[in-house]
Amino acid sequence: MTAINALRTSTSGLNAQATKLAGISNNIANSSTVGYKRVDTQFSSLVLEGTSSGSTALAGASAQNRVEISKVGQVQSTGIDTDIAVNGNGFLVVNEGSGSDGKYLATRAGSFRPDANGNLVNSAGYYLQGVPLGADGLPVGNKGDNNLESLTTVNISNTSVAASPTTEMTFWANLPALQTAPTNTPPDHDAFISSVDYYDALGASQTLTYRFTPVIGDPDTVTANSNKWTLEIFDSATTNDGGLVGLAGIEFWDEGAGPNKAGTIKAFTDASGTYAKASGPVSSGAADVPNPASYGQDHSTLTPPQNQFRDGVGSYDPINGMLKIKVANGAVDLPIKLGGVDSISGITQLAGNYTPVKIEKDGSAFGLLERVSVENDGKVIATFSNGQSRAIYQLKLAVFPNADGLNPVRGDAYEMSRTAGAVRLLTAGEGSAGTTSGGALEASNVDIGTELTNLIETQRAYSSNASVVRTADQMLEEATNLKR
Repeated sequence: MTAINALRTSTSGLNAQATKLAGISNNIANSSTVGYKRVDTQFSSLVLEGTSSGSTALAGASAQNRVEISKVGQVQSTGIDTDIAVNGNGFLVVNEGSGSDGKYLATRAGSFRPDANGNLVNSAGYYLQGVPLGADGLPVGNKGDNNLESLTTVNISNTSVAASPTTEMTFWANLPALQTAPTNTPPDHDAFISSVDYYDALGASQTLTYRFTPVIGDPDTVTANSNKWTLEIFDSATTNDGGLVGLAGIEFWDEGAGPNKAGTIKAFTDASGTYAKASGPVSSGAADVPNPASYGQDHSTLTPPQNQFRDGVGSYDPINGMLKIKVANGAVDLPIKLGGVDSISGITQLAGNYTPVKIEKDGSAFGLLERVSVENDGKVIATFSNGQSRAIYQLKLAVFPNADGLNPVRGDAYEMSRTAGAVRLLTAGEGSAGTTSGGALEASNVDIGTELTNLIETQRAYSSNASVVRTADQMLEEATNLKR
């Protein structure tokens, strides 16, 4: 190797070490940058020509900086709901434009905040993309799970209120068995009463009032308990008939029916007649029930006698144990689960006091959006002031066969490239995709200790190459002086 070749080789070494120094300096500068992926420098030797005999013309080294995209950083909690970290494989999908009309990019920098229009945008100005979900939790206008065009910018200002009407209610209670014994002094008319709120179509709170009245026989002619009750249901949103929306007669099995049936519903009289167990009616009866205005008394001495009964209100399904009534002046059907015949799950007549056992209802009142959070499966959850919550977006993670083949762009985002392979959009936690963590961020994968060590090595290597340059220069100077 001539002195000129040595000079050329050392100069390439200086350039290679300078390239590595640039990567190290970038790593140190971004050691606190969210989602940053460190630069690793790879060296390769240069040979101008070579022969099978081993004679070569060496030309030094070249360096290439590569971004370690697939190497993950540590996930750190931030406590900010709209921060998103990816645990494991996959990238968040972002767009350069708020209208999803720009270029789609992949990133793991998940420090998102709402802008003035409610769009979630990260610190680099990229807008988070997701699949919008309807009130039923299903995708809205989805064009396919693996189609970038199915994504849209996640916007939290479009979901400012939430209200859903009550569509089903459960009311179970135990009625005191001794109250149906014959007596001339019936209990107070409002002794067994309960009120349950529900929500109308506008999210306003309304009230259903349940009033149970025992059917009591005349002690002069009757000795046994009747085991019968009248149920009245009043609706605060109904103005007709004093708000009465449900009227039914209920008969219970006595202790002679055995431990599995005693105290359960034997027959239920609604607007269409008397229902009983599936094997057939226990007794025949008209579509009327004892009139609670008579305090449950069931004897023929009432004056006038036609006031002893009233037409039932509501339709009862003995199999499902549902009483369907109409509320809001008959505008809305509301099924109420009271319990089926011969079932201990429902209204019962057992020893003890009057006790509501189970009261449930769906629906929610008017509410304002209070917070947005991200679940492990990538669902963006909106929580409202009424305590209700629902998923409004489904985030998809972009997965690539060769993530290190992505093209880095500004803001710790990556262009999709042929080298990276075809993108697949997967739900978080599905297949090879990782999970998402709300209120957390992925830190830089740079280790400062490693970078400082590499910095010292690079400085020494650079100095060594510089020494070779000086030596080669001195040799050339000596050769020049031979002419003198």
